[in-house]
Amino acid sequence: MDPGTVAQILDQIDGEFARNDVPAGFPVLPRIPAARYYDEDFFNLEIEALRRCWVSVGTVHDVPDAGSYKVVDRFGGASVIVVRGNDDQIRAFYNSCQHRGAPVVRDGSGKVAKLRCQMHSWTYGLDGTIFNVPGRRDFGESLDLRDCRLRPVRCELWRGFIFINFDPDAVALVEWLGPIGRDMTWADGLRTVTTSTVELACNWKVALESNIEVYHITTLHPTTVATSLDYRGTTHELYATGHSRMVVPRLHYDSHVARADVAVDAQRGLLAHANVSYLLFPFHLTPSGPVGITLQTFWPLTAERTLLEWSTMLPDWGNDEPPELGADRNAYFDKVMEEDCATMEPVQRALRSAGFPGMLTSYHERRIYHHEASIDRLIGPDRVPEHLRIPQVLETR
Repeated sequence: MDPGTVAQILDQIDGEFARNDVPAGFPVLPRIPAARYYDEDFFNLEIEALRRCWVSVGTVHDVPDAGSYKVVDRFGGASVIVVRGNDDQIRAFYNSCQHRGAPVVRDGSGKVAKLRCQMHSWTYGLDGTIFNVPGRRDFGESLDLRDCRLRPVRCELWRGFIFINFDPDAVALVEWLGPIGRDMTWADGLRTVTTSTVELACNWKVALESNIEVYHITTLHPTTVATSLDYRGTTHELYATGHSRMVVPRLHYDSHVARADVAVDAQRGLLAHANVSYLLFPFHLTPSGPVGITLQTFWPLTAERTLLEWSTMLPDWGNDEPPELGADRNAYFDKVMEEDCATMEPVQRALRSAGFPGMLTSYHERRIYHHEASIDRLIGPDRVPEHLRIPQVLETR
């Protein structure tokens, strides 16, 4: 992150601590219709649209050698295999043999010399080309092997993270990330230490939006997050692409000390005095620490079920043992997520109450409104039923 951006953030933090009211000109945010969090037809519109988004599915450390692969079966209604080829390129394919759809790998990860159908042994190279069809004579001359290669999924890398996109015409990943791709330099070379998961009986946005504001920390996290962060100084940046940034100063934040440290090293100084978290639209969060990040992903399963996954990620430790810091941090985050998750399912049930008129969001909670508005823009506002639409009243950059 460049010094100019860091200086602007520090000015914003000072402004947040100093203000006594909502900033002049900030619009009144209409309530968010509750049915957006349980309506099946709307959920299907979301999933259709989300398939056009770039989604992180791991890092290059997950597939270190030629033939190393991992299977991603979290989102989009299809199993995808991510594999490193003999040419060292990382590619993604639908995990479906072009004969009758059987998977070409069954394990969640591993290492192979080739990809072989688990049903009839059609065999593919690591680049997806087919080179063996048992019983070839029975298919006749009409079978064109050039049309039988594994179907690719868009796959691109950013700072060692692997992203996929089901839309072959999607914009390039670096364009999709925009300013985040330039600013979040501390993501370089990160490697997963450990991962936790929990399946929740709530909509994916209920779960995610509980984590993109810190208004709740003194109530839900009095002995965890609230002992380290001061939500009153929180700053937000909203991007037209749906991404957003939240910077929360640490408890007992001292502007003079922060500015002195930033003058020596802008990025290191900022991370020492604040937690910087990005929402990588649509459903990744990246709260930072002084070193590394915790990557949270909110995988939509059904309209009212979500798979929440969080991974502690630190700079690559090579062939050494993983740093103890990683396990300790993940154990801490397990506790934080336990506190958050205790509220998510009750909220989901309450959304259907006749006595609830819809989500009300404050100035501090504008990231939530921005997230919902961004979903409408992705779907196409005219396709969203009128009673569920989100008025586009927030300014973005």
